[in-house]
Amino acid sequence: MDDIIAHARELGKKIAAHPRCADFMVAARAVAADKEAQEILKAYQDQAGKMQELGSSGKPIEVDDKHKLAECQAKVASHEKLKEMMKHQANYVEMMNRVSQAIDEASQAAAQDAPA
Repeated sequence: MDDIIAHARELGKKIAAHPRCADFMVAARAVAADKEAQEILKAYQDQAGKMQELGSSGKPIEVDDKHKLAECQAKVASHEKLKEMMKHQANYVEMMNRVSQAIDEASQAAAQDAPA
C-alpha cells in the first residue's frame, strides 16, 4: 500500500502545480482578502442554507426569501473577484472530476482483468 500512497502524493504535487489549481488558489486568496467579497459570499451562503433547511423540513419558502436569494446571487455574480474565483473553481472541479473518473476507470478495468 505504501507505493499507492507514494503515487497519490506525487499526483497531489502534479495537481497542485497545474495552472487550474494555481489559478483557483490565487482567486480564492483574493476573495479571502476582500472583506466585501466575504460579506457577499456569507450572505449568499446563509440565505441558500436557510432555503435548503426550509425545503428539507417541508416548510414553505416565502417569496421574500426567494427575492433575497436572487439579490444575493446577483451580488455574487456582479463582484469581479467572486466571478473570477467561481470561474477558476469550476475549471479546477472539472479537472478533479476527470482525474477521479480516470482513476475509477483504471481501477475497474484492472479489477475486471484480474484472475478470479
